[in-house]
Amino acid sequence: MNSKLKNISLSVLLATASSSASAAGFAIMEQSITNLGRAFSGSAAVAEDASTIFFNPAGLTYLDRTEVAMGLNYIKPKSEFHNDGSAVPDFGGAGGFSGQALTGGDGGDAGHEAFVPNFYLAHPISDKVSVGFGITAPFGLKTQYRDDWVGRYFAIKSELLTVNFNPSIAIQATEKLSLGFGISAQYADAKLTQMADLGALGGFPQAADGKVKLGADDWGYGYNLGLIYQATDNTRVGLAFRSKISHSLKGDGTLKDASGNTLIADDIEADLDMPETFSLAIHHKIDSKWEVMADATLTRWSRFQELSIQSDGGGLSSIKPEDWENSMRYGLGLNYNHSDKWQFRAGVAYDETPIPSSGERTARIPGNDRKWVAIGASYHYSDNIVIDAAYAHLFIDDPKINETSETGYNLKGSYDASVDIVGLQLRWLM
Repeated sequence: MNSKLKNISLSVLLATASSSASAAGFAIMEQSITNLGRAFSGSAAVAEDASTIFFNPAGLTYLDRTEVAMGLNYIKPKSEFHNDGSAVPDFGGAGGFSGQALTGGDGGDAGHEAFVPNFYLAHPISDKVSVGFGITAPFGLKTQYRDDWVGRYFAIKSELLTVNFNPSIAIQATEKLSLGFGISAQYADAKLTQMADLGALGGFPQAADGKVKLGADDWGYGYNLGLIYQATDNTRVGLAFRSKISHSLKGDGTLKDASGNTLIADDIEADLDMPETFSLAIHHKIDSKWEVMADATLTRWSRFQELSIQSDGGGLSSIKPEDWENSMRYGLGLNYNHSDKWQFRAGVAYDETPIPSSGERTARIPGNDRKWVAIGASYHYSDNIVIDAAYAHLFIDDPKINETSETGYNLKGSYDASVDIVGLQLRWLM
């Protein structure tokens, strides 16, 4: 293989590797419509419906009827880039160029809509033992820029799908203490694309672009456990833990020129850990109408210190530092029990980013600290049917990016970002 071509391919896959980790690290909170209406405040202690299977399986003991819950979340992120001096490195040599600007537009709105479903089944076996089963999508990503945007050598399309299957059991250990345990089988599938500057091989950067495509998938396994302690008749505390899930993603990587000719093709593999989370939550009943809840959740994003990709032929192998940090999330919510038919909710939350600075931020996930504001409602259509709805808006501090590739390409600018979420859920009580 031509040495210049190999260097370019390595740098391209390094960027892809970085973005793969970022995509896998994009956690999806939207696992319950009732909890969405409170900005997921106190989720490990509320135990209001079958979605407690995901947030704290111990809460199954608080459900006295068999329940099926089916929810759908519509997520619409906004992520618009504004260039601020992105540049090509000084290669020197035959072309005689030096540090020219990266050409191209702003890429349009990279935040693409997604639908995230979830399903839960909860069943009390006895007064002290309950079981449940949940299907969720705890991690995911979908961003896409135009092929000719200024950051095309960093990212075009980023798409991650996860599906988590989670059987659970809960036991009423004492009059005040409930314990829960679950097993997770998780499927992950990633698809990433970006452009490669093939023109730089002949000394004329940006004169000809190739395209990189990467696709890989895997199954991984983990567990979740929790407890709920009923401190008083009106106050309970929940502790919940979801383990890391390790994936060895395997698939194919290619680099093709503008005519579609394959320059590099190889089998690839990347080890990736979905991080563990630990939640402390409290739920307090003020009176017959009002309830308040709060929580704090730690996510161990510090597992992403680097991401390594290996390829059978070696031409696509790479190691990319990540340097992500652990992050915290804090929430505060309210329930208002208006009547036997209607219940209303509201909540706020503050969600820290694991990305330590603009230098570690990538075009695939230009995230930053987020502030949640949410409202929701439940309508008891009958004794057996409950309809839940919720809306949340996420205010995102304008992310700044100063990403530099292995070969010196620099993407510099800022984003206008926000997220809107609408959720609808049907509960069938038997």
